[in-house]
Amino acid sequence: MRKLIRYALAAAISLGGPATNAYAQEAKETYGMVVFLKGSEFFNWCFAGFKDAAESMGAVAELQGPADWDASAESRAVDQLVAKKVKGIAVTAGDADTLVSSINAAMKAGVATLTFDSDSPKSKRLLFVGTDHYNAGFAAGVKMGELLGNKAKIGFSGIPGLDAINARREGFIAGLKSVAPEAEIVAEVNDEGDLQKAETVITAMLQANPQINGIFTLHGNPATGAVAAARNVGRDSGPDKVQIIAYAIDLPILQMVDSDELSGTVAQNPYLMGVMAFHMLYAAAHPTQFDNMNNPGFGNVPAANLDTGVRILTKGDPAIKAFMSPPSL
Repeated sequence: MRKLIRYALAAAISLGGPATNAYAQEAKETYGMVVFLKGSEFFNWCFAGFKDAAESMGAVAELQGPADWDASAESRAVDQLVAKKVKGIAVTAGDADTLVSSINAAMKAGVATLTFDSDSPKSKRLLFVGTDHYNAGFAAGVKMGELLGNKAKIGFSGIPGLDAINARREGFIAGLKSVAPEAEIVAEVNDEGDLQKAETVITAMLQANPQINGIFTLHGNPATGAVAAARNVGRDSGPDKVQIIAYAIDLPILQMVDSDELSGTVAQNPYLMGVMAFHMLYAAAHPTQFDNMNNPGFGNVPAANLDTGVRILTKGDPAIKAFMSPPSL
């Protein structure tokens, strides 16, 4: 009888029967990534890195979040992943304060949670993985200062409330002033993360403030709108051309940099963000002999943020071609 049982088990394993399927299913851990603009090419890059890293460790990656900017919907997506008992969550905060309660609840439930790209510093997240947005904004400000000098009159387009955008704005001003101390910030508009809205509000900003000769778009979406707005007011070429620096590596933005419609763009490393975010979550979800000093019960990860760096791309930069091949999901 014992021999028969052994043979039955051996047959089930060799044929990939219920015994192995159950084991394989048990071995697959799920990790979630939550974004505030699902479908964004930038976040596709992030998720590609996250997914590739998960697969390398035999885990499953899941992407969640609203298709339109909605911090409350993003917060609910975090809650839903916690309810599904995923092993870890990487979330980019559409609004720093709105995400606090969901991130804290996830950590309390024992789900390793970190932020990437846009932080929620008041939350109990493990750490932040991504660009040091102040330094990135500083680099963009230096570039704008080099383009316009002390005659720079700047307009911003962005979404209020995002920790990342606030840091980029502050860094840009500091970088600009370091090169052009007499430069001025003239106006700022809320594009609500919408391409058409961006064109409308930036056009109005240029009409109301014709002295503006430089625009920094504080995230990816308004760049196309800013180029269209400059064209709308007849300032897309010639001596009165508005210098526009974007903040993204979407294909249309890269093409506009290459055609000189944009003076440059801040290129982050979203794929690396995804890779590093997953590996930090995996480490946190698998404690070793020593717990995390700041978060007992979780594995050891750095207490400090991880900066994945930036590069200012301008026309002719060979890196543009590399970014023009969208990631495979």
